[in-house]
Amino acid sequence: MIDTWRDLVKKDYVRLIISDLHLGSANAKESLLCDFLTGIEFDELVLAGDIIDFIKVPSFTEKTIEFINILQKKGKPIVYVIGNHDINLSEFAERTISGVKFVDKYEFEYSGKKYKIMHGHQFDTGIVTWRFSMKIISIFQDMIERWLKWDMATWLVKQKLKKRKLRRIWDILKWNKTADVFIMGHTHIPEAVIWIDEEEKIKTYVNTGDWVEHQTYVMIKDGQLRLKKFQI
Repeated sequence: MIDTWRDLVKKDYVRLIISDLHLGSANAKESLLCDFLTGIEFDELVLAGDIIDFIKVPSFTEKTIEFINILQKKGKPIVYVIGNHDINLSEFAERTISGVKFVDKYEFEYSGKKYKIMHGHQFDTGIVTWRFSMKIISIFQDMIERWLKWDMATWLVKQKLKKRKLRRIWDILKWNKTADVFIMGHTHIPEAVIWIDEEEKIKTYVNTGDWVEHQTYVMIKDGQLRLKKFQI
């Protein structure tokens, strides 16, 4: 369902989209996130999944609390698209709590285009088929990451892509033909693809990347979409 209220926003309405923060995990970059959010202005924040890493054994820091405080002080609307690592929040889907709207997918129209945002784990056959096993594996993965200080999650996704166990861009787009712009996270690999479909319509796929390794984000502003990297 298209959010008609969002259809009326001005062209200079700024949407900020970030995903895969994995707060509470060994490789979370809370300090960088706090610097980033303190210095950027936006009208709406879309958290595109895997924000809190419930699937592992979360260990929060003072910076995690600071991150939450910064969001509260900003006082802007927040849309939380639920991912596989924060799937515990599914019971709140389609509800708004303390100014945060929880959804499985987020659709809106902007500057004449239809946008659709999902986390993207829905296209990962391993997660869909072996959900309980993935929970056990993730706990051991967390232990290894804390011990070796290594981003094992990104490495595993790259192996899946090589073996084609994760649906590639073209397969994903077949499931989202109604969107002019499809945005997701999950893979931890920031990328953007633009092409012309069989109806000669311009289509765009964007992956937001992550904040474990790449510190990337998507900004929609002045009728344009940009995939950017945060640098101090």
